[in-house]
Amino acid sequence: MPQSRFHHLKFLQPILVLLLVGIAIISLTFSIQSFQSVEKTIRSSSFQAFNNSIEASYDIVDTALNESIKRYLRGIVTSSAKFITQIQKSTTLTQEQKTALIQDYINSNKIGDTGYSYILNSKGKLEYHPIFQGRNVSEYRHIQEQIDNDDHFVEYLWTNPGEEKPRKKLAYSIYIEDLDFIVSASAYKDELLHFINKAILKNKLNKYQYGDTGYVYVINLAGELILHPSYEGENIRSLIGENADGLLHKIQQSANRYSLQMNLVNGMSETTAHAANVEDYTYQITLDGSTYQKDVLYIYYPYLDWAIVSGISRDELNRPTNTLLYSLSGLLFSLVSIICILLVFLNQRHKKLTHVLNRDYLTGLLNRRAFHDMVSPLISNQHHPTSFSPYSIILLDIDFFKHINDAYGHIVGDKIITIVGKAISQYPNILAARYGGEEFIIFISEANPKRVIEFTEKVRQQIDKYNTLHETITLSAGITTINKPNVLLDDVIEQADKALYHSKDTGRDKITHYREL
Repeated sequence: MPQSRFHHLKFLQPILVLLLVGIAIISLTFSIQSFQSVEKTIRSSSFQAFNNSIEASYDIVDTALNESIKRYLRGIVTSSAKFITQIQKSTTLTQEQKTALIQDYINSNKIGDTGYSYILNSKGKLEYHPIFQGRNVSEYRHIQEQIDNDDHFVEYLWTNPGEEKPRKKLAYSIYIEDLDFIVSASAYKDELLHFINKAILKNKLNKYQYGDTGYVYVINLAGELILHPSYEGENIRSLIGENADGLLHKIQQSANRYSLQMNLVNGMSETTAHAANVEDYTYQITLDGSTYQKDVLYIYYPYLDWAIVSGISRDELNRPTNTLLYSLSGLLFSLVSIICILLVFLNQRHKKLTHVLNRDYLTGLLNRRAFHDMVSPLISNQHHPTSFSPYSIILLDIDFFKHINDAYGHIVGDKIITIVGKAISQYPNILAARYGGEEFIIFISEANPKRVIEFTEKVRQQIDKYNTLHETITLSAGITTINKPNVLLDDVIEQADKALYHSKDTGRDKITHYREL
């Protein structure tokens, strides 16, 4: 391969390294940004699902209570309708007697503490009422709904005379077409709470358990566990200790806010919205020596002075994002591993290419350019004044090499060059190169000319150890020793070259030191 191509490959590794690092940085940046975006979405979704579970639990409690009250009011209205129909269709009673009997029935039919029955006509006029008979009340929305429906259950806000704030009221009505009577029964929601079936409600709430550690329970403002999978009837303080005080304090604040809100509402307005919003509370609990953080969502249910609560460990709530983080970490680890493997591969490839670029292909010794690059810093003290050491340069030349090539061919000539390379390369503490066709150069950190000559002679003698040819191989050598820094390498080599030529001119197969000239 031409040297120019090796030269280009020499700069390929840093370019590829920079490219891989750039890809890694871009991938890491993109992954982090994606993780943050997805994490935010997952956290929001997880919390929203948790939030939805508590809102659904509120609806279950409210629906269970409404259904129980609805069944109760329907029974009252149905019985009232039968009684009133019988009275009105009686042929033995006068109209005055019928009116008196029905009014007495309405007055005596008490529902809860303040609830009552009443009868409207299809125009909205109160035919029978404990207090307001004869009044037209068609302007109220719940009355309009009763007029428009033959069988209807309605929930609305109402304030009785003398009361300070509106309360939720429920009414059930049926229409008797023959009499043009709308028979109704109404009562405040909080006066009929004893109709709720706790066992059925508890089973329904259990279906809204969120995750492995989250479940729904109900407490009153004093902290008594009204509904709980395992500790019903106990106080929540026995479960979570002093953390219960903070939770109960926040629930009490919600109750107070609801009370203030109701004081601001017009007593005749109507609503179907939740009485309170979902709120949160966080506390730490220690079990079996480990500390856990629990996130609690609750919603105040004013008609019972209850709080519907659901708690879950923070670890479980964050499990989807933790899974995403582990997956991303695994992906990044894989990416880094792949890049590291590629870098190792490129480094090995670079070393091989550098070896090919810097080495002579026949002998494995340095080539001329590599020898200059490696020796030049060693003979200068410009950057490291105290690092210079005296040295010697040895030039070796194969005697009569042209004759060997002409007589035996270039293949034999290459073998001789290889033999000389082996003889030189066995010494590790030198820098050696094939300097020309049959010429070799050695850098040795030795300033004693006698020892350098002895070393050179040893190399010349080693030729016979590797020579497998019938042709005798001899070497001529020229040596120079330098004891000061910053002498140009070309000048040093020129001195060794003059000593070499003296050896060749005076008979070959000998060693000459530059000082002898």
